Amino acid sequence: MEAGTGKVDDLAALAKLTEQTLLKELELRYGQGQIYTYIGDILVAVNPFQQLPLYDSKHSKEYRNIKVKSKLKPHIFAVADCIYQDLLTNKEPQCCVVSGESGAGKTETTKLLVRQIVQLCTKSGSVAASSKLHDALIEINPLMEAFGNAQTKMNGNSSRFGKYIELLFSDRGELFGGRVSIFLLEKTRVTGFNRDEQNFHIFYHMFAGLSERQRTSVLLTNPDRHRILKSGDSCSIFTSKAHQLHHKAMFIKLQKILTNTGFLQEDCEMIYAYLSAILHLTDIQFEPDQETDGVFITDEYPLHVSTELLGVSAEEMATALISNVHLIRGETIVNLKNLVQAGDGRDALAKALYSRLFGWIISKINNKLKPDLSYAPKKSSCPVIGLLDIAGFENFTSNGFEQLCINTSNEQLQHYFNQHVFAWEKRDLDKEGVKTSHISFTNNSEILGMFIERPLGLYALIDEESKFPKATANSLLEKVRKHLIKYSCIRKEKGREPLFTIQHYAGPVTYSVSGMLETNRDTLSQNILECLERSESGMIYQLFSAQFSDNGELSTPNQELRRTKSILMCKQPTLERGKSLSKTAGRKVRQNMKKALKEIQDDSFYKHRTVGSQFQDSLAALMTKLMQCQPHFIRCIKPNNSQASQLFEKKLVSQQLRYTGILETVRIRHEGFPVRLPFQVFLDRYKFISYPLTAEVEAGTAACHTVLREAGLHKWELGTRKVFLRYWHPEQLKLVMERKVRQVVLVQSLVRRFIGCRKVQQLRQILEARKQAQAKSFLMMVAERSQQIHADLKELHNMDVTKHKQSLNDLAREAEESKIREQMIEEKRRKLALAEAEREKKAAELRLAEAQKRIEELETTRKVETPSSISSSSSSGFEDDLPSPELSKEEPKHTWRKQRANHKDHVAGLRNLLESKAEPPEQENVRLNKQKWVPISERLYATPACPYGIARKSPARPLHLQSIFSDPSHGQVYDPENVSHYARQSSHSKIVVNKVEHYNGLIQEALQSESETQNKSNWGKLVYMEKSQRCASFILTEPVIKIDGAHYSSDPSSHVALNSVENLFRDEQVGKIREYIGKGMQLQIDTEGDIWAKKLGMNDIIVQDHNDPSLSCISEEVIKDRGRLQKDKRVKIFDMKEFRSHVILEMHKAGLGRINLKDLYSRCCIVSLTLVKSSMDIMETPCWINIINLGALRMLRDENVMADFEKELKKIMRSNIDFTKISQLPQIDKQKPKKTDKKKGKLPQRKNQEADKVFVLPEPVLDRASKPVGDFQFKSPRKWAKLKQNGVSQLTE
Repeated sequence: MEAGTGKVDDLAALAKLTEQTLLKELELRYGQGQIYTYIGDILVAVNPFQQLPLYDSKHSKEYRNIKVKSKLKPHIFAVADCIYQDLLTNKEPQCCVVSGESGAGKTETTKLLVRQIVQLCTKSGSVAASSKLHDALIEINPLMEAFGNAQTKMNGNSSRFGKYIELLFSDRGELFGGRVSIFLLEKTRVTGFNRDEQNFHIFYHMFAGLSERQRTSVLLTNPDRHRILKSGDSCSIFTSKAHQLHHKAMFIKLQKILTNTGFLQEDCEMIYAYLSAILHLTDIQFEPDQETDGVFITDEYPLHVSTELLGVSAEEMATALISNVHLIRGETIVNLKNLVQAGDGRDALAKALYSRLFGWIISKINNKLKPDLSYAPKKSSCPVIGLLDIAGFENFTSNGFEQLCINTSNEQLQHYFNQHVFAWEKRDLDKEGVKTSHISFTNNSEILGMFIERPLGLYALIDEESKFPKATANSLLEKVRKHLIKYSCIRKEKGREPLFTIQHYAGPVTYSVSGMLETNRDTLSQNILECLERSESGMIYQLFSAQFSDNGELSTPNQELRRTKSILMCKQPTLERGKSLSKTAGRKVRQNMKKALKEIQDDSFYKHRTVGSQFQDSLAALMTKLMQCQPHFIRCIKPNNSQASQLFEKKLVSQQLRYTGILETVRIRHEGFPVRLPFQVFLDRYKFISYPLTAEVEAGTAACHTVLREAGLHKWELGTRKVFLRYWHPEQLKLVMERKVRQVVLVQSLVRRFIGCRKVQQLRQILEARKQAQAKSFLMMVAERSQQIHADLKELHNMDVTKHKQSLNDLAREAEESKIREQMIEEKRRKLALAEAEREKKAAELRLAEAQKRIEELETTRKVETPSSISSSSSSGFEDDLPSPELSKEEPKHTWRKQRANHKDHVAGLRNLLESKAEPPEQENVRLNKQKWVPISERLYATPACPYGIARKSPARPLHLQSIFSDPSHGQVYDPENVSHYARQSSHSKIVVNKVEHYNGLIQEALQSESETQNKSNWGKLVYMEKSQRCASFILTEPVIKIDGAHYSSDPSSHVALNSVENLFRDEQVGKIREYIGKGMQLQIDTEGDIWAKKLGMNDIIVQDHNDPSLSCISEEVIKDRGRLQKDKRVKIFDMKEFRSHVILEMHKAGLGRINLKDLYSRCCIVSLTLVKSSMDIMETPCWINIINLGALRMLRDENVMADFEKELKKIMRSNIDFTKISQLPQIDKQKPKKTDKKKGKLPQRKNQEADKVFVLPEPVLDRASKPVGDFQFKSPRKWAKLKQNGVSQLTE
């Protein structure tokens, strides 16, 4: 295959191998968007610096379980599949080393590898374990990047630490756990960095994402005031608005990742407070103190803030920062620091705080990835896939100790690559006697020896010099020149600056010795450690009492870092003017200098491992892990330094190709044998190609030759003990094996089919015989069962007949008993009523006698005082007698209509009552005689009492039924034929309530609510009363409302639960009545405005206003049934047509007056209902309900409607029109009332006790009374005027 076309996927297949050929091919492929290229089994990835559509689910499925790699384009997912398949096939640990310069894309490549490997093992069946770890493994990389990555000149997201991710698998390839190891964290970046660079990302995320309240809680204000966040001359830590928005979005993402990883909200807040303490600690500045020859803190505000956040004493921290502790001959000596030492101690403390925080985060991540032991293999070791991502080779303007360590680790990885790719292959070829062309490569063994050789290696010299307190950069440089001059890879630079240059595999790098010793020591003085260990914060205490493990995580005794005091409860410190804690502490230390404080028996506590020694140990542990794994290599190439897409700088890429040994790699992959297998291993894997699987084959040259020839491979070699294969041979052998396996499977399927058919035939015969036997037994069982069922049904039928007859007998017996019981109750009621009537009669006679005696005394007195008035009175006649002026001074509270009496005895009794100055009752609708029987049904013919006027002598006639506006205190009558509808008014059952005021109050509330809400959907208002107490009110909107005694309402819009109403003043009587409300009643309003009621339970519901149903509603049906509702029968309790008729009649009575009629008419919009247990209970029950018809109320308040009524009334008065044509008024009796016998002045006697009803027009009285019933008609306006003039408003047919 020729180069220069950009279509060569594998550079090892090129016929002509030169550096220019490789460079040209990579450039063409990069321009075509092909960023991946193979070099045999090694992948070269060129950073595109842009998002490419290569990593979606489609590509993930395409590169799964690849059979022939050459049929697909090179891809990172193909390497992931190769690693996973080798893990399953070879059962050996695998690793992938991702190398390259800083900014070449190593971190992104590692994340893509992790994602694809997790997808592969998830599809392999480990759904339970892998899917649980999938999100955690994907999210740990952004979390570690936030705390471990920073912006450098070469890369905007450069890893400032190395990480090794291990994925743990079961024997079946199921992912069940993971582990992260870190090393080489660049702690010095916390306290300072080069120009045009930045600190770790987390500081900028925090300031961009925290709200003002959250920043105040951790004592943060302006981010630009902190020293370690400023870069160059920039006045703001954010270069642009887009830069700030980017960090804010990353902070929001980080919050979600912390929550998913297992960090609590309190943990997150403590992390931000911890970072705030680091920021304020690094803001502390020192100046020389002339008084103590030490230093003091210029501005102590950062000191107080940091100590408040760390939970330590500000005075102790000030002392620890300006003084130092030394161990000399078992004694602890304290002395003052100079300006440089104080700054180094402050920076060392800040670096220690940040490194321990990062180690704690790694421990939380490993706890999240902790292996699930239920999926772990039974053997001690399990298959592992390791992914290494380390900072790439770095060469800055100023390179220090961190760059030295990073480049050393890259040298070690390059050596590892050379060993696997070049050295070990050449060694095996020479050892096995296989001849091949000579391949040269850059061996960096010498430079590695210069770095790590003991005792005179570079790191050993730095550690030795770090032990001397007075060592300087020049003394270290002199040692390096003296002991390492034998190595050609290192040289001292000319000039005054302490510099030396090392020739790395990637090129020469000049290092500055200044600061190397301080960075390598990285020690905290003993007094600082003791101060932090005495912290009141449990988090600070445990972070500094824990130890770092081998993988870089902080091993704390308890993962929960909250103990006594929380750093989240900090307050803004207040400083005292003129007081300096550092100066005071300096004077105390000055006084105690050179004085032994305490004896130390064991000084091992002060022995501290240097950074260089820790780095060498971690690097050695890493290489030990890599040496145990089968390696896979990915070389990342950086196309340009400006991080621009579609820009390919040939010089930069050529330099990387040269020092990474890509050309030598292509040559050795083209001509070499990367796969070298011992004979026994080769035959165990591939002998099935030529031999039976169970055959015993001797591991030798002949057997291996037979297998290779059978497979049809070329260009292989056989040594004395190994088989040497090209990099594409394993793939061909795998295809041959799969073809053989398919052939075997085909033969097995045919044999199994034949055996299966034979077994099926035998089973069919057995099943057929079994079916016949089962069918026979089933038919027999069905016959037996049918007979049994027939007998059972017959027996059940006989039992049902017997039960039915018994139930009929029981019903008949119960009906007979109920009938007898009702007769007994009725008889008892009648006897009680007669007995009560007799007692009332006797009491009335006694009172009349007393009244007569009183009248006689008064007459005697009057005859003595005014004889003229006596003669005048006696001559006037009995029927024209009126009360005397003295007796009429005290006017009654209500105007009572004069009624005529039907016999003289009754008139005389009324006169006696009048002359005795009897007062009208205080309560409405209660007669003067409080022991009199009071009716609850319709009025009957009787002679009413007339206490305030003496009736004229006239024939007895029926009592006129009163309209809804007649006098409420009109005398009542009782019916001796129906005494069951009356009850005595006793003091304990009397409801003391003023009806006029009560109804007026209800109307006013309804009018006010209507004017405020203007809601026309409310058709009524329900008010629940207990005696005189108003307990609750409900607005009625639904057309059907249920009212019962439930304890809670199932639907507040259509259900009123009276037992849910609370009343603190409820007595025992009310409680008993409420127990029998039961199912209650149902209200319904139709489209005409009529209100219907239906009783649902067995308790009685009576439509009445204490005494009379005609005083409580406008409906003929209610009056006919004497106010009681029948069960499950709908009764109209408010008739809109009757209401309209009464309005017109009242307007007629008022003479078309409309000034105060609305307030008068409004009272007829209320319907009252009484709740009782049964008819035997008292009628003036403590529980009663008022229903306000808001539709009728709106009609009375509508000027247009009233105008229409007035027009209708005028029309009636101008013509002889029957009132029944206006509205269908209810009629109780359709018979015409018989004419009065003028001669005798009496009505003819009838057998029926009820006389014909004669109706009157209503009178305008300011209270509510009974409603008019019957038919109304007048012959002519003249007759109406005459009747009105005579004070009689009677109209008959």
